[in-house]
Amino acid sequence: MASTQAMPALAMSNLPQGGSGARGPPTPHKLSGRRLSKSVMRADSQDVINSKSWGMVELRDGSGTARSTRVMQNEVVEDINMVKVTWFWSFDGVTHEVELRHGRRSGIRKIYVNKVMVDRIKSLKNWVSDTGSRHEFAVSRLQAEIIIVPKGVQGFHYQLKIDGQDIEQSVQGPAGEGPLDIGTRALTLPKTSEGLGMTLRNNPFKTGVVVWTLEEGKAAARTGLQIGDVVLSMEDEILDSIEPLVDIVQRASGVINMEVAGTAPSRTVSVVKNKDKNFGISMQVTACGVGILVSEIDPQGCAASSNLKVGDSILSVMDQVASSPKHAKELINNAEYVVKFVVVGEEIKKA
Repeated sequence: MASTQAMPALAMSNLPQGGSGARGPPTPHKLSGRRLSKSVMRADSQDVINSKSWGMVELRDGSGTARSTRVMQNEVVEDINMVKVTWFWSFDGVTHEVELRHGRRSGIRKIYVNKVMVDRIKSLKNWVSDTGSRHEFAVSRLQAEIIIVPKGVQGFHYQLKIDGQDIEQSVQGPAGEGPLDIGTRALTLPKTSEGLGMTLRNNPFKTGVVVWTLEEGKAAARTGLQIGDVVLSMEDEILDSIEPLVDIVQRASGVINMEVAGTAPSRTVSVVKNKDKNFGISMQVTACGVGILVSEIDPQGCAASSNLKVGDSILSVMDQVASSPKHAKELINNAEYVVKFVVVGEEIKKA
């Protein structure tokens, strides 16, 4: 795709290997407070079939203890104009309900908390061209916010945040109640005369920088990096662009400390195509900008016979980094027989 090919790249094969500066402290990403949540729960005014869903959010009770709380979401398209989205949860022994009524054509918004209207907006601007809005309000002692974002023609996304926290959507059913965090792992790359052996590019999803190519047998490949891995930080700098990398590598002495998305080395999954079956996966972008989330697997499709799982985050397809779920689908369709995926690794569980 044109936008993908135009991204700047940084080859880290023949950068100077010396370095007079002292090595910085361990990479700071884990200390930054940044969550790497795979999926945020949103309602979609054009998707009535999938309108019922739920997610988890961590809220602090009266004693300050963080507790995982299940939030249910239900959406009803009442007519060509009005959409009603309801969220409800129980916390500290009390059930709360937030309801949004949004006129997609009239531009009106009404927000109710526990059946009491707390906000009503109707403006000429929203009637002529509804560009979305944000609404802050209180739910008991909690602060909440509803975000309305336009999506296509007369379509909208609706998101609720509670105490500044995103609601992390479950994509695994009742057994998957834990947070869908991708996590991070630390890597140390040696600086050698042959270079690091990889090319990095800006991430199309705006988080960290992406391993675009690898040279077999060189440091990056030997350390276990794979195409599509997202490097979040190097030495003492959190990364969102390749611009500072040359300076960071030159300053590092002996080794380069890196922090990479995923709690374990990314794994490779192969799916065999069958002309008599659908490939059988649904994909969406992740909330955190690391890969593309597998949100559904058709039990009758090709992918159901592989090790690909709902909740996996796809980093590359056929050794190419996809810039969108649509691009990932194109790469899958272009593969002749076997489709190779690199997906974010899971944490290794010890007995």
